[in-house]
Amino acid sequence: MFPIEIAPSHEKADKLILMKKLCLLFLVLSACASKPQITKPKKFTSIPCQQSFSDGVFEPSDRQLNRVSTLFEMGCFNEVIVLGSYIRSHHRDKFYSITSEIGELATPEGTLTEYILESYERSYLSLLISLSYLNLNDENAAQVELRQSMTDEQAQLYNHGNDPVITVLHATLWTRFDPQVARPYWKRLSEDKKSSKAVVKFAQARLSEIDRSGSSAKRNWKVYGIGTLPGLTWEADFIKREKGPYRISATGGFPKTCSSDGDLIVPTSSWIDKLSRRYEVDYHPILYTKSLLRVPFGVTYGILGVSAGVAVGFSGCILASQIRADELCRAAIHGGGGIIMASGDLVEYTLGPDLRHWENLPNAFYIVDESSGENKECLSSQDKENMVLRALSR
Repeated sequence: MFPIEIAPSHEKADKLILMKKLCLLFLVLSACASKPQITKPKKFTSIPCQQSFSDGVFEPSDRQLNRVSTLFEMGCFNEVIVLGSYIRSHHRDKFYSITSEIGELATPEGTLTEYILESYERSYLSLLISLSYLNLNDENAAQVELRQSMTDEQAQLYNHGNDPVITVLHATLWTRFDPQVARPYWKRLSEDKKSSKAVVKFAQARLSEIDRSGSSAKRNWKVYGIGTLPGLTWEADFIKREKGPYRISATGGFPKTCSSDGDLIVPTSSWIDKLSRRYEVDYHPILYTKSLLRVPFGVTYGILGVSAGVAVGFSGCILASQIRADELCRAAIHGGGGIIMASGDLVEYTLGPDLRHWENLPNAFYIVDESSGENKECLSSQDKENMVLRALSR
């Protein structure tokens, strides 16, 4: 018979650890392979731009949107084009996973599913890419991306719907390239009954200008972003709400709409209105249904939390009475009360809506032709000093 060597136990343990490490490495590599990689720009604008871009690569998609805004404000236009194109490509369509959708019945909305761009976010992202090309003096590429932004606005995807602010930006930017392309957008705004009187008046003036001068009606309108979108707050009513279980609103206000011969202020309050529609039954019926089915889980978590808190306080005081330790009873009551309070937060966290969105966006746009001698009444010199104005176009 051949002798059989039995490896020492420590060698077996080492081999087992090695196998576990190899399996872990395989899982990590598989996970990395399943997520599309972001390509680097051919040339980084600067070292700070490279650092900011590298930090954004590993962020969640909704945080990457804020990173795009930061990069644009830093003048990192090459990086905006690459990161913005990646986000637009991988987060414009909704892909349903039964496991994730069912799993989110017991967990807060958005914990297991990828973020999908809102229709205005999708279109504005393409606008920033277009403006990045414009700032890099590539007008042809800028016009291509501007057309892409127009397509993104009209696309009937998971998140859909036209937006008046995006329409104003499309009309404004096309006026500097081709007024005839801009004309239908100004016409739509001039006839939109939902638009404010100031926007309608401004659009009518641009329309008359184009009809009077034709292709020579090009205007070098400059676009500024004012401030930042306010935060969001929500209230739940799972019984009386007919359209949806949540009322989502802004925590702050917006500048008033204003127009004159040479400038226009248009607030982005319609973007908050769009977010408030997420859970309406006629817009996203699956989200609406999931929010209702999640209620029993949230209530159960609350009951379990309250029960655990009462049990901790009660059992602690019983034990304290047996060993005659009053401090233990007080500590148990304090700890149990903390658990009960935390259970309320857990219920709110579980039942709350998905409030992920592109946060670092202007709460208004200021559009002005600085080269013209027309009256500019919307912002005085003092207003400009007090407001945070970020130039979006040169």
